[in-house]
Amino acid sequence: MHKKTVIEFLKNDLGEDYEIKSNAKVKLEGYENDEGIPFDIVVQKNDNILGIEVSFQVTTNSTIERKAAQAETRQNVMHKNGYKIAYIIDGAGNFARSSAITKICQYSDCTIAYKQREFQLLGNFIRDVLI
Repeated sequence: MHKKTVIEFLKNDLGEDYEIKSNAKVKLEGYENDEGIPFDIVVQKNDNILGIEVSFQVTTNSTIERKAAQAETRQNVMHKNGYKIAYIIDGAGNFARSSAITKICQYSDCTIAYKQREFQLLGNFIRDVLI
Protein backbone atom coordinates (compact mmCIF):
# COMPACT_ATOMS: atom_id res chain seq x y z
CA MET A 1 0.00 0.00 0.00
CA HIS A 2 2.61 2.55 1.04
CA LYS A 3 5.02 1.75 -1.80
CA LYS A 4 2.20 1.98 -4.33
CA THR A 5 1.33 5.46 -3.03
CA VAL A 6 4.94 6.60 -3.50
CA ILE A 7 5.09 5.18 -7.02
CA GLU A 8 1.83 6.88 -7.99
CA PHE A 9 3.06 10.19 -6.58
CA LEU A 10 6.37 9.96 -8.46
CA LYS A 11 4.69 9.03 -11.74
CA ASN A 12 2.37 12.03 -11.47
CA ASP A 13 5.09 14.39 -10.21
CA LEU A 14 7.90 13.42 -12.59
CA GLY A 15 5.98 12.74 -15.77
CA GLU A 16 6.70 10.46 -18.70
CA ASP A 17 10.42 11.25 -19.00
CA TYR A 18 11.08 8.99 -16.01
CA GLU A 19 10.67 5.21 -15.88
CA ILE A 20 9.52 4.02 -12.45
CA LYS A 21 9.54 0.34 -11.52
CA SER A 22 8.49 -1.52 -8.40
CA ASN A 23 10.66 -4.34 -7.01
CA ALA A 24 13.32 -3.94 -9.70
CA LYS A 25 17.01 -4.75 -9.93
CA VAL A 26 19.82 -2.47 -11.05
CA LYS A 27 22.62 -4.24 -12.94
CA LEU A 28 25.96 -3.05 -11.65
CA GLU A 29 29.63 -3.61 -12.34
CA GLY A 30 31.31 -4.79 -9.16
CA TYR A 31 28.22 -6.36 -7.62
CA GLU A 32 28.43 -10.09 -6.92
CA ASN A 33 25.00 -10.98 -8.33
CA ASP A 34 24.79 -10.77 -12.14
CA GLU A 35 21.04 -10.13 -11.95
CA GLY A 36 21.70 -6.88 -10.11
CA ILE A 37 20.99 -5.27 -6.79
CA PRO A 38 17.32 -5.28 -5.75
CA PHE A 39 15.46 -2.10 -4.82
CA ASP A 40 11.89 -1.49 -3.72
CA ILE A 41 11.59 1.26 -6.36
CA VAL A 42 13.89 2.11 -9.27
CA VAL A 43 13.65 5.45 -11.09
CA GLN A 44 15.48 5.89 -14.38
CA LYS A 45 15.91 8.74 -16.84
CA ASN A 46 18.19 8.12 -19.78
CA ASP A 47 21.24 6.30 -18.33
CA ASN A 48 20.80 7.76 -14.84
CA ILE A 49 19.34 5.58 -12.08
CA LEU A 50 18.11 6.06 -8.52
CA GLY A 51 17.43 3.03 -6.35
CA ILE A 52 14.95 3.63 -3.53
CA GLU A 53 14.66 1.45 -0.43
CA VAL A 54 11.45 1.69 1.57
CA SER A 55 11.02 0.73 5.21
CA PHE A 56 7.48 0.78 6.61
CA GLN A 57 7.88 -1.04 9.89
CA VAL A 58 5.51 -0.56 12.81
CA THR A 59 7.33 -3.05 15.03
CA THR A 60 10.94 -3.32 16.08
CA ASN A 61 11.81 -6.26 13.83
CA SER A 62 15.10 -6.70 12.03
CA THR A 63 14.22 -5.13 8.64
CA ILE A 64 15.60 -1.71 9.55
CA GLU A 65 18.73 -3.32 11.00
CA ARG A 66 19.28 -5.31 7.79
CA LYS A 67 18.83 -2.22 5.61
CA ALA A 68 21.25 -0.29 7.82
CA ALA A 69 23.84 -3.07 7.60
CA GLN A 70 23.61 -3.03 3.79
CA ALA A 71 23.54 0.78 3.39
CA GLU A 72 27.27 1.48 3.01
CA THR A 73 27.91 -1.34 0.53
CA ARG A 74 24.82 -0.48 -1.51
CA GLN A 75 25.74 3.20 -1.74
CA ASN A 76 29.37 2.43 -2.63
CA VAL A 77 28.49 0.09 -5.49
CA MET A 78 25.79 2.46 -6.78
CA HIS A 79 28.19 5.42 -6.72
CA LYS A 80 30.92 3.41 -8.50
CA ASN A 81 28.42 2.94 -11.33
CA GLY A 82 27.39 6.62 -11.31
CA TYR A 83 24.00 6.02 -9.68
CA LYS A 84 22.26 7.31 -6.54
CA ILE A 85 20.37 5.71 -3.65
CA ALA A 86 17.52 7.02 -1.50
CA TYR A 87 15.52 5.79 1.48
CA ILE A 88 11.95 6.35 2.64
CA ILE A 89 11.54 5.64 6.35
CA ASP A 90 8.31 5.31 8.31
CA GLY A 91 7.01 3.49 11.35
CA ALA A 92 7.59 3.74 15.07
CA GLY A 93 9.76 0.62 15.05
CA ASN A 94 12.21 2.33 12.70
CA PHE A 95 12.49 5.57 14.62
CA ALA A 96 13.04 3.66 17.87
CA ARG A 97 16.25 2.33 16.32
CA SER A 98 18.21 5.55 16.07
CA SER A 99 21.57 3.91 15.34
CA ALA A 100 20.11 2.14 12.30
CA ILE A 101 18.42 5.32 11.07
CA THR A 102 21.68 7.25 11.53
CA LYS A 103 23.60 4.71 9.44
CA ILE A 104 20.98 4.75 6.69
CA CYS A 105 21.07 8.55 6.54
CA GLN A 106 24.88 8.51 6.44
CA TYR A 107 24.90 6.25 3.37
CA SER A 108 21.95 7.74 1.51
CA ASP A 109 21.89 10.44 -1.14
CA CYS A 110 18.36 11.39 -0.06
CA THR A 111 16.34 10.21 2.94
CA ILE A 112 12.74 11.20 3.56
CA ALA A 113 9.94 10.29 5.92
CA TYR A 114 6.65 8.92 4.62
CA LYS A 115 4.83 12.25 4.40
CA GLN A 116 3.23 13.93 1.39
CA ARG A 117 5.41 17.05 1.72
CA GLU A 118 8.52 14.86 1.84
CA PHE A 119 7.48 13.06 -1.36
CA GLN A 120 7.87 16.45 -3.05
CA LEU A 121 11.43 16.71 -1.68
CA LEU A 122 12.18 13.32 -3.21
CA GLY A 123 10.68 14.40 -6.54
CA ASN A 124 12.82 17.56 -6.51
CA PHE A 125 15.92 15.50 -5.68
CA ILE A 126 15.19 13.11 -8.56
CA ARG A 127 14.81 15.99 -11.03
CA ASP A 128 18.14 17.41 -9.81
CA VAL A 129 20.19 14.20 -10.11
CA LEU A 130 18.56 12.26 -12.96
CA ILE A 131 19.25 14.46 -15.94
